[in-house]
Amino acid sequence: MEIHRLKPMKEGYDVNLFNQLYKETEQLRKTLTYQIDARRYGVTSDIILSWFDDKFIWVFNKYYGEVTPGQLKGRLINSLVTFKFRMLRKAYAESNIYANEINMLHLDDYDASIANIIPDKTEISSHDLFLEMALLYLKNNLCDDAFLVLELELNPPPYIMDRMSNPNTKIPANLIAEYLDLEPNKESISFINDLRKEIHYWVEEAKEHFA
Repeated sequence: MEIHRLKPMKEGYDVNLFNQLYKETEQLRKTLTYQIDARRYGVTSDIILSWFDDKFIWVFNKYYGEVTPGQLKGRLINSLVTFKFRMLRKAYAESNIYANEINMLHLDDYDASIANIIPDKTEISSHDLFLEMALLYLKNNLCDDAFLVLELELNPPPYIMDRMSNPNTKIPANLIAEYLDLEPNKESISFINDLRKEIHYWVEEAKEHFA
């Protein structure tokens, strides 16, 4: 699922560190694989496991050199768990998220809602078309983990809504981490916050793109 996104490894990357982290997360990848019914994808478990390997490589290459080895391991673990969550949602979802009414209030945290990405003066009058175009733009530019968080912001599941004292406020990062089955620690919170920063960046880029 991720192989099409893989890029050449960063020049001079630490092969020993790669092998070390790969070995340390081996059992996690196997455990996550066992939690997914491969039959729903029409493949075998070894193919599912290879998808987690691809995800490992992508995340390592993305964050290597930008964070400490310890933080890199945390990013790998969080991304692998989030990837499993995304695969489960895709396999078991009965309908597409965009078939539901989208609550735009939760994008206030990014300074402007996606609904306001497109200027009012335009030849296209359909709000739904604007929204579809903006979401497609974001999906094409955000990493999968960030887009998953965006989906949760746009259409919070009952699990999150039931734990919000005010549904119109920002969803706490720790609640998102809890929903995604991430470890309740500072690294998970930092991971969610970094994904939100990525969302904010591409929302601003989308505003310029559609201006």
